[in-house]
Amino acid sequence: MKSTFEKKESAAVFKISLDAAEWENEMTEAYNRTKGRYKVPGFRPGHAPRRFIEMHYGQGVFFDAAIDIAINRAYNKVLAEHPELEIFGQPELSMDKPEDGAALAFSLTATLYPEIKLGAYKGIKLPKIEYNVNDDDVNASINADLKRASRLVKVDRPAALGDVTVIDYVGTVDGVEFEGGKAENHELKLGSGAFIPGFEDGLVGASAGEERDVKVKFPDEYHAENLKGKDAVFHVKVNEVRMEEIPELNDEFVKNRGLYSTVEEYKNAVREGLEKSAAQRMRNERIDAAMKAVTDNAESTELSDKILSAEIDRMYREFEHQMSHYGIKPEDYLKYSNSSVEQYREERKEPAARNIKMRQVMRAIIAAEKLEVTPEEVKNKLRDPMARAEFERDAKSMNGSVEEVAMNDIMTDKFFDLLLESNEFVLDKPAEEEKAEKPAAKKPSAKKSQSDKTEKPADGETAAKKPAAKKPAAKKPAAPKAESKKSE
Repeated sequence: MKSTFEKKESAAVFKISLDAAEWENEMTEAYNRTKGRYKVPGFRPGHAPRRFIEMHYGQGVFFDAAIDIAINRAYNKVLAEHPELEIFGQPELSMDKPEDGAALAFSLTATLYPEIKLGAYKGIKLPKIEYNVNDDDVNASINADLKRASRLVKVDRPAALGDVTVIDYVGTVDGVEFEGGKAENHELKLGSGAFIPGFEDGLVGASAGEERDVKVKFPDEYHAENLKGKDAVFHVKVNEVRMEEIPELNDEFVKNRGLYSTVEEYKNAVREGLEKSAAQRMRNERIDAAMKAVTDNAESTELSDKILSAEIDRMYREFEHQMSHYGIKPEDYLKYSNSSVEQYREERKEPAARNIKMRQVMRAIIAAEKLEVTPEEVKNKLRDPMARAEFERDAKSMNGSVEEVAMNDIMTDKFFDLLLESNEFVLDKPAEEEKAEKPAAKKPSAKKSQSDKTEKPADGETAAKKPAAKKPAAKKPAAPKAESKKSE
């Protein structure tokens, strides 16, 4: 086999030719692999000689199988000769005119991931990011717990903001009822903003058994065209007034929750939970900041449109998965948002390109620092039953192995640790950024699925998320078949 290699921007082109003897070997291999498919009178399946099968089915019966075998064998060989190449997907095939006595000639064009030239990734001074938990945070969390444990009790007094009213109502415009303007025993919390402006305020002071006409005006941007900007009257009957009763914080309350014995023990647990969340948030945001800096400092070669399109596809699938939790089709959501699939894809080009560069930078740093994961580390990680269960779910959804997912998790943590230890968070933030900070009590979910670890679908990947569960080093794809394009 003869082959030549040429690198063109974001692609590698391999020109390959086989002489007559090599091509005959591939035809023989094709016969041996596929002869069981053919039935020839006088022979048991799989035992007919090649010449009899060719006589019965035609001289080209093994041609396509031989082509596939030749391409796969040649592609694996040329990839082994060029381990420095990081290939994306399957290459495109074109059949060439044989020259210099060759029996078969073809070209394989493989798409290449962009190459990264690392800039500074150590010793960078970054804005200070830290979150501390104070008594106000603890009290706010406890008050939220108490509110969640509240119950509604029926009261015999006029309704006030914050009360829940149970009402019957009929709405009319110019004295005519309209669709969707009627209900019975509807629970409405006054002040919730669930109804159009003016409706809830119109029930303040109403008592159980009272009937009122509440006059309102539909907003100009209301979703129903026939009601936009219209004056309306709702005839309302108040059936009940209920008040939210918040429990008192005492030992009985915390004991009933089944986790703590005293208020003090409960408060300490709340503080500990908030501190863990604050520490995790600080770590995530520091990783994001450091990853942004090292990505900005790195240089990248041209990004193939093929890779960019695949990344946008991935982001759209993740968006589709998110919408499915709400029973919404992504195209319907986009239409409601005055957007479209085409606009979504166009708007994701920049974050998608950044995602790709970020992952390439991460791989380059891992290679430069020679970070490794040992089999023993993987075994230790998998001894944790909860971690193993999560890795098994991830491996199943990604058609990978549990060990591969665990190795990726360990490698990513090592990389993040390196990033945090090698850079300093010492710079003061501008005043406007300080004002924009959320309180430490506000925290992301501690539980992360593999998709959370992998990407942030809509606006680009944050560095605090795990990369795909593959070894950071480039992995060579299987030989081409599905994407082949033949030409004379």
